[in-house]
Amino acid sequence: MFAASLGAALLLLAACSGTAVVTMTSTASTDNFLAYRVGLVAVQLQGSSGSSGLTVLPASTTVDFATLTEVSEVLGAASVTKGTYTSALITLDYSAAQIVYDDGSVNGMTLTPLGANGQALGQVQIKLTLDPSDPFRVASKGASQLALAFNLGASNVVDVSGKTVTVTPLIAGSSLPIDAKPVRVRGPLASVAGIANSATPTLGGSITSGSFTVNAMPFNSSASGGGALAVILSDTTTYEINGIESTGATGQVQLAASGAGALAVAYGTLTNVNQITTTTTVTGAQSAATPATVSFVANQVLAGSSVQGPGLDRVSGIVAARSGDTLAVEDATLVSAAGLETFLGGTTTVFMGANTVVTVFGQGGTQLNSTLQVSVGSAIDAFGVATVESADTAILDASAGHVRLDTTTASGLVTAQGAGALNLNLAFLGGRAIAPFDFLGSGAAPAQYEVDTPSLDLTNSTPGVPVIVSGLTASFGAAPPNFTASTLLDPTTIQAQLAIDYGSGTAAPFTTYNSSAIDVDIRNPRIGARHLIQVGAQTINVLGLASGASIIPDPTAANTVFTIGHAASASAESFDTFAAFIAQVQAELQGAALATGVTAVGQYTASTSTLSATSVTLFLNN
Repeated sequence: MFAASLGAALLLLAACSGTAVVTMTSTASTDNFLAYRVGLVAVQLQGSSGSSGLTVLPASTTVDFATLTEVSEVLGAASVTKGTYTSALITLDYSAAQIVYDDGSVNGMTLTPLGANGQALGQVQIKLTLDPSDPFRVASKGASQLALAFNLGASNVVDVSGKTVTVTPLIAGSSLPIDAKPVRVRGPLASVAGIANSATPTLGGSITSGSFTVNAMPFNSSASGGGALAVILSDTTTYEINGIESTGATGQVQLAASGAGALAVAYGTLTNVNQITTTTTVTGAQSAATPATVSFVANQVLAGSSVQGPGLDRVSGIVAARSGDTLAVEDATLVSAAGLETFLGGTTTVFMGANTVVTVFGQGGTQLNSTLQVSVGSAIDAFGVATVESADTAILDASAGHVRLDTTTASGLVTAQGAGALNLNLAFLGGRAIAPFDFLGSGAAPAQYEVDTPSLDLTNSTPGVPVIVSGLTASFGAAPPNFTASTLLDPTTIQAQLAIDYGSGTAAPFTTYNSSAIDVDIRNPRIGARHLIQVGAQTINVLGLASGASIIPDPTAANTVFTIGHAASASAESFDTFAAFIAQVQAELQGAALATGVTAVGQYTASTSTLSATSVTLFLNN
């Protein structure tokens, strides 16, 4: 009888549980960081009563927020009791932080993190309160997403002369999507299966061809317990498994052959879909819709030794120079065959050879590749045998290994526009300043960097304006073009960043502010050393604007988040709408609170000095 009662209780508990899929990304800063490695100790959900203990993160791990500006990572897919969660507690550890600022030198400037009191920083716990109108709700047998974003710009003030960074961590969050970045999930395979009798055989025009389940282990963690997440595959999903590229059904068969426990990484999208439950009765089939649930749909999948394999170490980073088959990679990350992660702040040398296999992320095996495709500015994951020479340098022998080319970026001002082509005065390559790059032998000249832009709209890419292109560098030593772009951002689409600091604080950071707009007071005497708008490679001094700077909510954006940070209480409040954000700002600034900084991200219109924002943060001293 006891056993029966216990079994009934367990079934009831399972029926009352859902899945909390929690993701983490970062918002870029006008201060470019080559590395921002800190400990992510814990992520916990809290109910309206303030009770905590619902842990999402399986174990403390290291996160490099500098690598999360273009992707969101699944921290966990934890089974939690169905209900409403109003806040989250996030604990960071700066005691062993590795923060490197891009000052244009070969290895960047290592910064010492300090608290607002000027003392060394250790563990910091941030309480994030979600929008009261949109708390995080988990339904029985459903999956819901909580999106978190560490704001690099709002959280950090860099002192180059003192080689320090004053840190007041700010994390935004929402139960709604806050950006359109691709999502990454990593962990060991639990199972691979086809989809039988699917009521939704297509997703986004692609035919669903199977699924697999992965036990979430974020970043390069080796700790299990993050919960299981189902990943939907389609006929267009590309694969790289044990160094072999494929697409569709072929890749799914190879994935299944990898076996349970093989490490896998999937990139794709988290979407809300309606589940259809079909039951057959004597009168026929009947369908009923259940509440929307979150599904992960994969575009690219890596598995086996393409993630981490026995006898193979992995080095990831940007190629700064090449001589013959020898590559120089600065500020690389080394993951040993045993899974130990090390940041290498110096130069890592990678040896390629005639037997080095080269693959291209997302290519799916549609063409043969060569080691010549690895050039200056390439983003690579190199697999081989590593020898660590010092705390900051290593050698990786990939002559019998594998090099994967990932998408990289080039950013600069347009010097000329042609038919399907642009010339750039290059400012950044692979996300870092170009000064340390040695282009000798590459065939490229940074002042006249030629970009092939097939089928891309160049209407707004006129001489003198900033653009950011994503794609692949040309083969080493090849004649121009030097880069083939798959996407292009111009001044009308670049996510510009506004950042203004106010030192010890000001009671009046804005001349006016309401639910329609914020007008920044650029004559405020408290404005500190940082007061700019960054539009790609273009920097605009806010103090030089004739009509001031305005921030308006982007009326076309589907994903927005607006946040107020509180320095003294180490807390933040996020709002899904600009109107709710402004209402709280008005209440705060009418009291004794002082504003110490404001940041915003969105599209900037130079003619009106207006930033149409998808994200705004205001930091207060209280």
